[in-house]
Amino acid sequence: MIGGVNTNHERAMNTNTTSHTSARQRFIQNLAESDLFQHYQKAFHTLTSLPLNLESVSEDIHIDQITTRTGVAGVVETQVPVRVGKNTIAIMLTGGVRLQPASAENFVPVAKALLDDDRSAAEIRSAKVQFEQVPVMQPERYGAALAILQSFALQLGDSAHRLLFATATHEPEAVRNAKSFIHAHLAEPMSLEAVASAVNVSPFHFCKLFKRATGLTFTDFVNRARVEKAKRMLMKPAARITEVAYDVGFQSLSHFNRSFRRIADESPTEFRSRMKSGAPALLAA
Repeated sequence: MIGGVNTNHERAMNTNTTSHTSARQRFIQNLAESDLFQHYQKAFHTLTSLPLNLESVSEDIHIDQITTRTGVAGVVETQVPVRVGKNTIAIMLTGGVRLQPASAENFVPVAKALLDDDRSAAEIRSAKVQFEQVPVMQPERYGAALAILQSFALQLGDSAHRLLFATATHEPEAVRNAKSFIHAHLAEPMSLEAVASAVNVSPFHFCKLFKRATGLTFTDFVNRARVEKAKRMLMKPAARITEVAYDVGFQSLSHFNRSFRRIADESPTEFRSRMKSGAPALLAA
């Protein structure tokens, strides 16, 4: 910023950051709306009476393990990271639960905080009613529920990009057709104009429509689809990395390596070694 005014470079950086953040949020929204998450969300609520939400996390926030926090009133909430490869892309949040029955003593800190905030007696009584309605769960049962959540987080991370690449009924027909076209021609050189023409939409309209529906630009979507296919091929011991790169549509090995590392946060060689070592195949669809 110069003299209190954003330079063109700064404005461009801010625009790119905002666009990247909104794309990431749209990706997580699509994941939260998927049949897989909706089914598990309902099952978790039936089992525990607790809500379960999925939220995007900023790339500069690193949540690598389950985190449980206890509030002043003894209400417990837990964050469970959802990871794709080495990256945490979202967190699952459980609703508040009490691991011991409510008591007047537990409510004292809450009442004090409300009084300090100049809340009325009616508001404090209402808060006490809500306080007493928080679900109570035995610690052992809550621990078992978290173990189930952790397993689901692995499954959700494993399915994240597969769900993104699959066609969805709520998407515009042009987007569904474009996804099918992209997968059918993944190994070939591909341009936005060619795909837009194949689905009978102008390039300008297609660009906006596709980004809004998937949360990704056309180029990023294609590169990610190619990397996902490459991962499946790299699971075969006889497949050579150079051949895989060209078979999935990359025009050079260096471009393949750069794209793979950017998307998977590891090189193709590192990915293959991790799979051979028996580490969880979080991205192999």
